[in-house]
Amino acid sequence: MAAGQPVYSFSRVTTFEQCARRYRYRYVDQVKEAFRGIEAFMGQRVHATIEWMFSGRQRGSDPDSEQVVRHYCDGWDRELAASRSEVRIVKAGMDTEAYRRRGAELVAAFHHERFAADQLETLALEKHFKVTLGGLHRFQGFIDRLARDNRGLVHVIDYKTGKRAPASFTGKEADQLRAYALAIFLESDLAELELRLEFLQAGKILTRRVARREAAEIENGLVRRIHLVEDSTVFPPKPSPLCGWCGYNDVCEAYPGPRPAGRV
Repeated sequence: MAAGQPVYSFSRVTTFEQCARRYRYRYVDQVKEAFRGIEAFMGQRVHATIEWMFSGRQRGSDPDSEQVVRHYCDGWDRELAASRSEVRIVKAGMDTEAYRRRGAELVAAFHHERFAADQLETLALEKHFKVTLGGLHRFQGFIDRLARDNRGLVHVIDYKTGKRAPASFTGKEADQLRAYALAIFLESDLAELELRLEFLQAGKILTRRVARREAAEIENGLVRRIHLVEDSTVFPPKPSPLCGWCGYNDVCEAYPGPRPAGRV
């Protein structure tokens, strides 16, 4: 494996698939995005609060709902004030307080409906992995939570804060967890894993059992997708409704407009 070879992630691959021009800006030209969408900022604060909840439990101190909401709100205020990049509101008619409040509602509901009743043993939070695919491609990621049930089955858990939830265990979110399962199989001798997607806004949980025998198929699929990235010599834009949330729309000539509705 050559020095200086790129390190891929599921996000890197899907960025290319969604818009090759955005991929070029971020990973080839290494241009810093002009802003973050406030939805992404809210998602980061919700994830950080969930991590704090489970890390507290690991230390033997279960936070109550009031403490959870306070931690979220304090983190929101602190991180927004300290952010070096602009946090931008894209949706017309929305404001900062509406997103702040929605995130607080999500962590409160998560505490009441899931955290309080959770019986899994947490093995790792925000677990970082770095593996080699196809004997050549470096691939990394962060797993929200690894946990084990009383039967010894390990669960790979990912929390989603967007509004959309698929009807079944399919699509980009499912492929992401399969990629994470592959990494666990490559790093361990586990025979099977339970994949778990939790869609917080939709109140929906999707699960799928995956066995070690499926690892080769998952790996081959990821390698094929990486080859499509590496074989590309041009990076055309792909205008879509997602352009409003793209941090490069200030410089991309293909951005269809109108410009974002507001800024934090």
